[in-house]
Amino acid sequence: IVMGFSLGLWFSVAMVVLASGYILYDTSNVMRHYHTDQYVAASLALFASVVLLFWYVLRLMMRR
Repeated sequence: IVMGFSLGLWFSVAMVVLASGYILYDTSNVMRHYHTDQYVAASLALFASVVLLFWYVLRLMMRR
């Protein structure tokens, strides 16, 4: 940030793919490991993955 260093387009694309995998992984964990009374923790785990995906999609759109 200080020197104008950018990670680049391909890093953002790789992170979008990785964040998509995190969403699938977290969804699998919610279905298999969380109980019905643990809905707050499950929703926070999924929300964090969705926000990560949104951040890198937003970075991709800002580069255009």
